[in-house]
Amino acid sequence: MAPIPAILLLLAGLGYFLWTMSFRIRPLLFARHDNRIDHPEARTLKLLEFGVGQGRMPSKPEKVAGTAHIAIFAAFIVAQLGTMTSFALAFDASFVMPLFNQGTHLGQGYLFAKDIVSSLGSVGVFVFLYYRVFQKKERMTLTWEGTFILFMILGVLWSDLLIDGALLARAHEAPLYFPVARLIALGLANLSPGVLTGIATAGVLAHVAIVLVFLNFLPLGKHFHIITGLPTVFFQRLTPQGQLSKLDLENSEKFGTAKLNDLSWKEVLDTYSCTECGRCQTYCPTYVTGKPLSHKEVNRAIRAHATEVSKSMPLPLMEMLKQLNRKVEISPAPAQAVDASAGTGAIAQGMQLTQEMIDKLPPLVGEGGILPDETIWACTTCGWCEQACPVFIEQLPRIVDMRRNLVLMESRFPDAAARVFKNLENQGNPWGMGSNRRAEWCADLDVPVAASLKEAATGFEYLFFVGCAGSFDDRQKKVSRALIKILKAANVSYCILAEEETCTGDAARRLGNEYLFQALATQNVETLNRYNVKKIITQCPHCFNSIGKEYPQFGGEFTVLHHSEVIAQLVADGKLKPGQVTLGEEVTYHDSCYLARHNGVTEAPRATLVSLGIKVKEMTRSKTETFCCGAGGGRMWLEEKLGQRVNQNRVDEAAATLDGKGTIATSCPFCLTMIKDGINETGRGEQMNAKDIAELVAMGLPDAK
Repeated sequence: MAPIPAILLLLAGLGYFLWTMSFRIRPLLFARHDNRIDHPEARTLKLLEFGVGQGRMPSKPEKVAGTAHIAIFAAFIVAQLGTMTSFALAFDASFVMPLFNQGTHLGQGYLFAKDIVSSLGSVGVFVFLYYRVFQKKERMTLTWEGTFILFMILGVLWSDLLIDGALLARAHEAPLYFPVARLIALGLANLSPGVLTGIATAGVLAHVAIVLVFLNFLPLGKHFHIITGLPTVFFQRLTPQGQLSKLDLENSEKFGTAKLNDLSWKEVLDTYSCTECGRCQTYCPTYVTGKPLSHKEVNRAIRAHATEVSKSMPLPLMEMLKQLNRKVEISPAPAQAVDASAGTGAIAQGMQLTQEMIDKLPPLVGEGGILPDETIWACTTCGWCEQACPVFIEQLPRIVDMRRNLVLMESRFPDAAARVFKNLENQGNPWGMGSNRRAEWCADLDVPVAASLKEAATGFEYLFFVGCAGSFDDRQKKVSRALIKILKAANVSYCILAEEETCTGDAARRLGNEYLFQALATQNVETLNRYNVKKIITQCPHCFNSIGKEYPQFGGEFTVLHHSEVIAQLVADGKLKPGQVTLGEEVTYHDSCYLARHNGVTEAPRATLVSLGIKVKEMTRSKTETFCCGAGGGRMWLEEKLGQRVNQNRVDEAAATLDGKGTIATSCPFCLTMIKDGINETGRGEQMNAKDIAELVAMGLPDAK
């Protein structure tokens, strides 16, 4: 139809696109190696489910927006054949797409679907225009760019419909397999063939121009995720949720993430793929309560920094292609053995990225950096940001790696964290209480201790890993005693480690002190393996997560059960028959992040409460969409001075659910402490109380006090 204008558009558009893309690729090339092409079958299935299938889009609490995005995405995919047809028509007015044309049943089915999906995609665009222009949805980054892109999408969809409509009108056709384009054709039916040809030609050139402008605009802003989103989903972390990487402390000289070149190429790609949709903020405890952390803003800051750095890193095209080829090779080091310096030297040498250039890079955190210290220390590692992200951006490993660098390389961390580290190192618990007092809580309960049983210790079915809170915190000791009563009532064979137990190191690892964590983990694994332990009961979700998901990194392969799972199974098997518990008030259940979100345990605690005749009133933010108590990520031990206290926000929600009076059931010692404190801090001590589910079950057993 118009080959010369089309050629000029293509040359200009594609040339500029390659030039802008070169700046986006450069930061990926001098970033750290990371093996992300292992298990291709599993990755492909993830891509189909969550990339092509948009599996996370219609999730709570953004179901309408998610459904609208699915419609836009589907229209964008289906319209690709139409785009290719438009490009071909620009050179040959008689071009017909093979297989997908009006002359085949397959083609008719496709054309019908294209019209319908394009219309639904347009509806999706209008939904987001409403969110941006009228409702001004707070979680979204409300810039002109988002609105501009939405109109570009409409331009792509509607120009395609206009081309079909004009061509149908010129051919005096209005078939039913063009449900929308036929309406356009009927509206243009009275125009002359010459005018219709002109309309079709204008539509083709407009479509080509819009697509090329659209393509060139993508690398310049947040909509780069249209290019990088699917790859990011494919390259997602396959290790268990809740598991952090293991640092090689013996063979590395540099730990954690200090500068841009310390990030892995996947972490840089993550920032490119951030859609700025703000889903990570909806239930984020730090953002909701006014803390200086928004994972969306962290992504934006690192992305902008990478863009600026790339402009000062000149790189010939051929060298870039060589480096890109090296990048897709499998790294010789496993993905979990993260060393921030690994691979940087080789890549830097290949790119002629001198040490002087690296030295000029500003730090990511701290004075002169792009992120303040407060942002990095605010995170509770609750995992909501990662669960909510539709493209699987890995926020928590990056935050923890920045903490690791601050702790291990710069010795820069909050004073409260220093006290925790000292207590863990000297006494094996965050409170700093004498390790010889670890079993005082059960001195009168005749609890079997592994060390005193010697060889017989290997004959017990379970090892009850009490945890620091269950051993030293006065409130949690009651939960430990309640659980012992339950195990005895069900005739469960168990023992404890007593003084041989030490902290799992959860707080140390998440606060960035990997050295201390590995020392504690190694000690526990050696002890557990010495007694040939196979099955472990924990009452703390943090112990549950560390032993179950992170101790295998140190040779500790155990079946770990949370006490709610054990209790629910004992009831189901008829080994435990608690009576009905009448509290005289309503009950809601608070899901622990490390139990529900990181490990998917949501039904066992509820089944336990139901077995007591308790009807649970659910909070809006519940199960895997739970809201953090504020204690995770080592925050249990740090001061909370900015914004609203997280635990008070959660208690406010529980109070609204219970109409101001009732019991909040918990299944985590940190949650129990934070909820109890939140009740008192908000002046609800006389109307509300908090109890662990084990305490409630113990109340239903004979001779309960």
